Amino acid sequence: MTILNSADLRNNLASILEKVASNRQPVLVGRFGQPKAVLIDLFTYNWQKQTIELVKRIDTLTASERETLDVLLDDKARNMLFSGLEEAGKGQLIPLENF
Repeated sequence: MTILNSADLRNNLASILEKVASNRQPVLVGRFGQPKAVLIDLFTYNWQKQTIELVKRIDTLTASERETLDVLLDDKARNMLFSGLEEAGKGQLIPLENF
């Protein structure tokens, strides 16, 4: 994970935000040599937020919510899902007739 000091962040904010968003890789921001904050892309933040909300109510989840949680917690399944969503967002879809 990349660690930046606060001066680097301040001087390069636009390009750092672009890298965080496009690479989906968190960046630690430090001060006086100690990490103080983490920058993450919005997609990852929303995924983490949804996962935390589901875990909070683990005892009352419906079957479909449990399945969603399983997908979100499984790295391979989550990456496949996110990749598919990204392809769909770019219009890279395969017609159903081709299956």
